[in-house]
Amino acid sequence: MGILDLGRYKGIVFAMAGFLVFIAVILAFNHGIAGQFADNVAGVKFLAQQQTQPAAVYAASRELTARLKSGQQIDEQLEVLRKAAHSFDHGLSGLTSGGMISDSSGEVIALSVLRGSQSEALLGSTAKLWDGYKQKLTPVLNFAGSPYPAESAEPAAPAAANKAPAAVATGVQYSPRGRRLLASLEELNEYGAASHAPLQKSMTELAAIVEADSAKNAAVLKGLQVGGIIAALLLLGAIFFYFARNLRKEELVASRARKETEDILRTVNEGLFLLDKDLKIGTERSMALNQIFRRDDFTGFTFDQLLKAIVPEKTLRTAMDYVALLWGERVNEKLVKTINPLNEVEVHFDNPSGGFDTHFLEFDFNRVKSEGTLSHLLVTVNDVTKRVMLSRELQESQEKAQAQLDLLLRILHVEPDSLTGFLTDADVSLKMVNSILKEPAREESAFRAKIDGIYRQVHAVKGEAAALGLKTVEQRAHAFEESLNDLKGRQTLSGSDFLPLVVKLDDLFNHLAQVREMLGRLVDLHQAIATKRTAGGHMDAEKVDQWLGGKQDPTPAAAPQASEEVSTGLERTLEDLAARVASSQAKQVALRCKGLEVVPETYRRAVKDITIQLVRNAVVHGIEDPNERAEAHKTQTGTLAVEFARRADGYELIVQDDGRGLQLDRIKEVAVERGLITPAQAAMLDPRQTMALIFRPGFSTADRVTTDAGRGAGMDLVRILVAELGGRVGLASAGGKFSKFKIWLPAAERAVAA
Repeated sequence: MGILDLGRYKGIVFAMAGFLVFIAVILAFNHGIAGQFADNVAGVKFLAQQQTQPAAVYAASRELTARLKSGQQIDEQLEVLRKAAHSFDHGLSGLTSGGMISDSSGEVIALSVLRGSQSEALLGSTAKLWDGYKQKLTPVLNFAGSPYPAESAEPAAPAAANKAPAAVATGVQYSPRGRRLLASLEELNEYGAASHAPLQKSMTELAAIVEADSAKNAAVLKGLQVGGIIAALLLLGAIFFYFARNLRKEELVASRARKETEDILRTVNEGLFLLDKDLKIGTERSMALNQIFRRDDFTGFTFDQLLKAIVPEKTLRTAMDYVALLWGERVNEKLVKTINPLNEVEVHFDNPSGGFDTHFLEFDFNRVKSEGTLSHLLVTVNDVTKRVMLSRELQESQEKAQAQLDLLLRILHVEPDSLTGFLTDADVSLKMVNSILKEPAREESAFRAKIDGIYRQVHAVKGEAAALGLKTVEQRAHAFEESLNDLKGRQTLSGSDFLPLVVKLDDLFNHLAQVREMLGRLVDLHQAIATKRTAGGHMDAEKVDQWLGGKQDPTPAAAPQASEEVSTGLERTLEDLAARVASSQAKQVALRCKGLEVVPETYRRAVKDITIQLVRNAVVHGIEDPNERAEAHKTQTGTLAVEFARRADGYELIVQDDGRGLQLDRIKEVAVERGLITPAQAAMLDPRQTMALIFRPGFSTADRVTTDAGRGAGMDLVRILVAELGGRVGLASAGGKFSKFKIWLPAAERAVAA
């Protein structure tokens, strides 16, 4: 911007400059006339002094004559005469040579008025008169020495030739020079008596001329000052009127623009404001901002103060880092906008009831440049709570529909007896959870016992749901476990801490009811299809399910034995479980089952829960991934065997895998980390005692918690189930080769008694 590029202020600047020039001209004239006025005053004073000089010269010559006649010393009086004559002569010379005079301080003063014809004529006659005076003064002023003769006894005789009657009369003796001096003085006095009055009159007239000129200059000066003041006021008034009118027009335009801006900011639904380099919020902002942030005063607020009370500290730091990034001169604005962390941020506002309201805000930032330099950030804020909630509701609806579809598809591939058995067992387990929750408890140990009992039942439901591939049931059971794990971590417990579990239990009950209802409808559908296919005949729902899965031709067949149904359902459940867990772990597993058809009804539920836990545990912890197995010179597909057999004194369940076996050092390390044993105790454990640690509650070698592992509840559940049936658990392992669980169960009658 150039120095003369004044924009809208150019007119007023030029007008004020012209006004100042006018004032300067007036002051210059005022100064010039005031200078002349001062010179005239000095001239009048000088002429007043000059008026007295002719009389002073005349008086001095008379006094000198008197002294000379009385025989007194004349040197002092002669000097007085010389000064008076010189002063008048010097002043008159200056006046006649152009009105140039010197005041008492020696400063030269020019009296221009004396250059007029009247003044010059008056000065000419005065100079002529003075010239005659000077001729008479010259012999007197040039006298030097003594006018008296040398001292003698007798005064000198009077000489008739010198015509000095005064000397004869007084008896004063003169030297020849004295007599000439006396004669010159007589002539001077005679001339002075006739001329000193005209000379004085001339000086008086000259003074009057100068006074008249001074009065004229004073009148001019006064008129100039008055006129200048009036002209200055008129000019200033014109400038003020002109610019007041223009400013009024501009004010109207600005007011109209400001009103339009206020109307826009008042009616716009978005929150708009500017941020400067100090991140201070500008004074101009939309009214919607008050409603969005629930405050009326933003004066002096900075961006971090605006967000501090409504977002978490981590979100605030991220937001401030992002805003600081926007101020970079070389930042690609379009690219930076794609990583906006405030594109959809969750905020919390306190409400009068003591709680808080959750909203979602969307911030958009635009860089504002002025003359090529970044000056502000324009921030746009929208309350997108409705949009987010609708989006979430839609997503939840879609997820729910997808989950129901997945559940439906999974049910189509699950044997009805297996699914019916699961629903029956799950219903029993959840009713047991409900009974445990209702049990009164006051002591800390009683609360802990309730947690363990609930955990066991829920984990069994979760395991069987995972085995059947019922993802929605598994996820709800896993969330239940999360809540139980949170309670385990608390220092103290009370009855109110268990209230959230009631809600989750009710959700599980309702969901299982939906599964049961869906199963009933599918059975009805299968029955209807079978009826049509057989032209009025009957087909078992299980056969229809197999037919829909493409596994069997839907022809009537004899109903299978109960033991075969149990075997087929459990074996298929374990196969599906092994395949699903292996897929999630990126592993390959081949499951072989044997003897499951001889499981008595008394052990059906327990064997199912135990085998589900051991199979899942073997796939997650025992079987290696294909690369690791290849390095160990094993086949890429791991082998897992489940066998159940009668023995003379009861039954035997064996679950064996050809995986990595139990890593004893890792078991000790984890047990020490979880505080189950001390390092000193770990050093003293033998292999058998070390392997027994895996049955401790909460023990797990998994690095993180998933739906398949990490809680440390699976092996504890196996231990408890076996103990409740009065059985025993045996464990054998060889590092890098296999792990083998051998479970002995007593005869069915003894198990019922136990």
